[in-house]
Amino acid sequence: MIRIAYPSAESRQILVSGKVIKYTPWSEKINNYAPVDLTKPGGNTCGENRYVGVQNILEFYITAGCTIEIKPRDAIQTNVRMEWTMAEFYSTGGTTAFVDRVASSLGIHSSTIKVVSVYEGSLVIDYETTSPTDDPVELAELKAK
Repeated sequence: MIRIAYPSAESRQILVSGKVIKYTPWSEKINNYAPVDLTKPGGNTCGENRYVGVQNILEFYITAGCTIEIKPRDAIQTNVRMEWTMAEFYSTGGTTAFVDRVASSLGIHSSTIKVVSVYEGSLVIDYETTSPTDDPVELAELKAK
């Protein structure tokens, strides 16, 4: 397991053999992406990863003979603060409902929105929006919305 702390919150992605490896699933228990489970039956896959928001740490699993590429992603990074508690947020659908509402209001597909972190301070949600095709023109149109 490798952990890399970055001085900036630039959005990054892990690629193995040119294929993007998605972050681990979101965990409402820890309000972040789930840690890579090193005790998983059958072992881990090279490139399994998560981004730890607020701390700006990228964690990934690597195996012998596996080459990992870390690339910046074109993304619009956003932060929203709401006057809610964590309990209120998660009792009304949590991250899934939040992503669905943002996507609906922007007229985009929910798969292009990724929650990066949820933490208290009222309630703060960091999220990013990407183009499903990595097309800079689509991202510029999304930014205009």
